[in-house]
Amino acid sequence: MKIISLGLGVQSTAMYLMSSLGYIDRADYAIFADPGAELPDTYRLWDYLNDWAKYNNGIPLIKKKKSLYDDLLKSQNSRGKRFAPIPAFTESQGMVRRQCTGEYKINVVVQEVRKLHGLKKGQRMKPTEMYLGISLDEIQRMKMSQLYNIEYKYPLIEKRITRSECIKFLEDRSFHNIKKSSCVFCPYHSNKNWKEIKQNYPEEWEKVKKVDDAIRDSSNRGVKDKLFLHRTLVPIDEAYLQEDQEELFMCEEGYCGI
Repeated sequence: MKIISLGLGVQSTAMYLMSSLGYIDRADYAIFADPGAELPDTYRLWDYLNDWAKYNNGIPLIKKKKSLYDDLLKSQNSRGKRFAPIPAFTESQGMVRRQCTGEYKINVVVQEVRKLHGLKKGQRMKPTEMYLGISLDEIQRMKMSQLYNIEYKYPLIEKRITRSECIKFLEDRSFHNIKKSSCVFCPYHSNKNWKEIKQNYPEEWEKVKKVDDAIRDSSNRGVKDKLFLHRTLVPIDEAYLQEDQEELFMCEEGYCGI
């Protein structure tokens, strides 16, 4: 079985269209793991992509939601343990370990693949190719799968397709101004990202502030110092969002941001 891990960013959306139209090998399904916290643009793109698929023999689309946002407000991870699974900044130890990609992206996709294979609990995964939308200019993000019987495939790299070529491919098919996919409260955001959310997405900014407040006293395996979304270790609404800061975000797993 061939599965597209669909992040709804530039590369994975282009890869979906290319696979549906025969520019690369056709996948069987495309799965979007929804953490419940993307920009409104991403959810509008999901609706638009579903409409496109109806009229263009698109690969079947599946959305599975596990709300990272809700869990963070409860100061817990997906298993109910008191822990902030995002890589927040601490007062003494840099950033805490990131678990959000594994729990709310990778595991969600893998569990859906198991259902598609018709596997019961305890049965081994059947051979699966997982398409990840990493382009040639981000080749350093490639990695070998550590998941049993799941092989990572990188069709854009195999075809030597860059991100700019993905953008042109999308625009030629009326997919314009696709945003990079990420949770609105992702600590890897640059000041430019934070400022854009604050100025242009007031409802999402309220979510950001709620998450920032909720994680403040969350503990991480004995780490008791306070947690913050912004690297300056102040509440996000008080952070000085000058735009000369480099973006930290680069999810090496290849499930976010593509």
